[in-house]
Amino acid sequence: MNDRNDIDSILDSMFRGGVLNVKSPAAKEAEKSLEAVQKAQRDMSQSLQESIERMTREAQADMDELQKRLESDGVVFQTSGNSGSAGDLDAAFETAKNETLTRVLGQEEFVKGLLLAFKRPFVAGSPDHLPLCRAALLGGEGTGRRSAVEAMTASLGRLGVLKTPKTSHIDLAAYSVPGSEKLLIQDLFTALKGGAASFVFVNYQRCHPSVLPLVFSAFTTGSVPLPGRYAEQKGLLIDVGTALAPGAVSELRLGGKYLFLLAGPDPIKLSGAFGSVFMAGLDDVLSTGEFSKESLLEIAKLRLEELKERAGKQLSFTLSYGGPEAEALAAQYSRERGAAAIGGATDGLYKAMSEEKLRRSLGPVQAALRAGDGGLYVEYEGGRISPRSPAEAQSAAELAAVKEELSDITGLESVKEYVLSLEDNFRMQRLRRERGLKAEVPSMHMIFTGNPGTGKTTVARIVARYLKAMGALSGGQLVEVTRADLVGQYVGHTAPLTQKAIQSAMGGVLFIDEAYSLYRGRDDSFGLEAIDALVKGMEDHRDELVVILAGYSREMEEFLTANSGLRSRFPNIIEFPDYTPEELWDITVSIASGMGYRLDESCKRPLIKYYTHQQISGDPRVNGNGRMARNRVEAAVIACSRRNMKAQDADRDLELLLPEDFGLEKAPEPDLWEGM
Repeated sequence: MNDRNDIDSILDSMFRGGVLNVKSPAAKEAEKSLEAVQKAQRDMSQSLQESIERMTREAQADMDELQKRLESDGVVFQTSGNSGSAGDLDAAFETAKNETLTRVLGQEEFVKGLLLAFKRPFVAGSPDHLPLCRAALLGGEGTGRRSAVEAMTASLGRLGVLKTPKTSHIDLAAYSVPGSEKLLIQDLFTALKGGAASFVFVNYQRCHPSVLPLVFSAFTTGSVPLPGRYAEQKGLLIDVGTALAPGAVSELRLGGKYLFLLAGPDPIKLSGAFGSVFMAGLDDVLSTGEFSKESLLEIAKLRLEELKERAGKQLSFTLSYGGPEAEALAAQYSRERGAAAIGGATDGLYKAMSEEKLRRSLGPVQAALRAGDGGLYVEYEGGRISPRSPAEAQSAAELAAVKEELSDITGLESVKEYVLSLEDNFRMQRLRRERGLKAEVPSMHMIFTGNPGTGKTTVARIVARYLKAMGALSGGQLVEVTRADLVGQYVGHTAPLTQKAIQSAMGGVLFIDEAYSLYRGRDDSFGLEAIDALVKGMEDHRDELVVILAGYSREMEEFLTANSGLRSRFPNIIEFPDYTPEELWDITVSIASGMGYRLDESCKRPLIKYYTHQQISGDPRVNGNGRMARNRVEAAVIACSRRNMKAQDADRDLELLLPEDFGLEKAPEPDLWEGM
């Protein structure tokens, strides 16, 4: 009761007549508590705001510190404010132009445009956060785009206009697989640390699509965002996640750099890859032009003088040449390789002279360069030196060996004819490109149909080596897979498996035996996923991979309906016919010879009759073709061993197979062979 009375008295003191008595001690105490809470909230909010501002300043300071360290490595260039007078700048740029023109011949207009690209920020200025220049350099291979950038940068660096003479090349083809973004960022950071003045990005068409946004960002914003928080450790960028690390950064800045993107002659393809925003943000779009005959001759003379000086200094070859030789060298130019073909020819001559000197231990040599039907060669008193490189000689030897192996295969004349036609078509298309004509190498993906044992796998291995020897593929390996290697066991497993198989076959042939097993109907989602991944891989790597599918004719026809893009990607369907009994006899002799045996002539007629009977009465998918011949030889070898072990004759022939070893000592029933 007393507690109740106390509470009532307190309330009475606080509220009189229903109105708060602000003068009461309890009200004053509540008001103080409320004010204390409000003050604590204000202090906490202010402290939080101050912490955010402090962390922002620290992060910015960390990025500025990394940028300063990059600048100390020679990344940032001098600007017009510290490069001397305008007259000095003009003289320096004129010198750089002239020095570049001595290295890049026949591209005067392009070099003049490049000079303006380098000079513009010194005249008009450039925001610190943006590159000094962002340019697309259009043109064919070997037209001097890279050389011009290197020469201009080196000259301006030597003259003190730029702080460094270095050019860094970023080959985007090295980032062709998923997840390559981190590797590009690491390489770009290394290039920044290396102090390059100019960055040249090449082969954008061959990188993985996920890499293109990084290049887009570099050109449009002057920075490359990092996929997390990174810090420099021992010269590398390390992902530190959420850890507290000094110098953590979230982007790489390319402000103050010259950025160049090399592309083909068609600007529409470049715009299709990067979009109109990218194209609109470029400072320059420069194109190299066609070489005149006069400029090609000048390039040839320059390369010959370089060859003459190098051969004399390094090899003690005193080399002479005349006008016909210079003209023959200029004729090496092709639109496919550009002027690089001329330099490649002189490099081949130098390598051939080096090999000759090494093999023959030659002293000082008086030599003359000659032009013949086969191209350029070097003539000296002791002999003649052809420019064929060891690699070319090896390729020719490999090609001859593969053709011989193909010709040794029994039967399959139509298949052989098709395989040999691949070389003719490939070389003709390459010749058309060299002459500036439209050339498209048709798809070399193939489907081999036919029964087991008809040589499909053997021919596939030969095709892989053949394509490498003739220059269509870089590796020449054959990677043989089946459904089990491509189709996963759970959701999300199939695509990585298929991608792994494709990557292992890059530069060679991916051979999928019994390919029809990938498609088991519309409900086979895993198989359809593998087919989709295969089609995409073929499209992404059309110049680096050949896919050969093998299987029965009827089943393969049904398989081609599994994906709308399959049939168009496999225009070459080659039927492997069953072997005739006579061809199976030849195969039997060949297999036995490979095992160290020979067949008695009396084996021929009964074996041919046996093979004929098997093909007439049995299923060729089971009983026919080369596998049947191999099985018969292996069984005969075992029977031969038993027969010789029982024989007492010391002069017994251990290499001879007799009809009885094949179980054919008795002729088949006469009615089976009537009319043969």
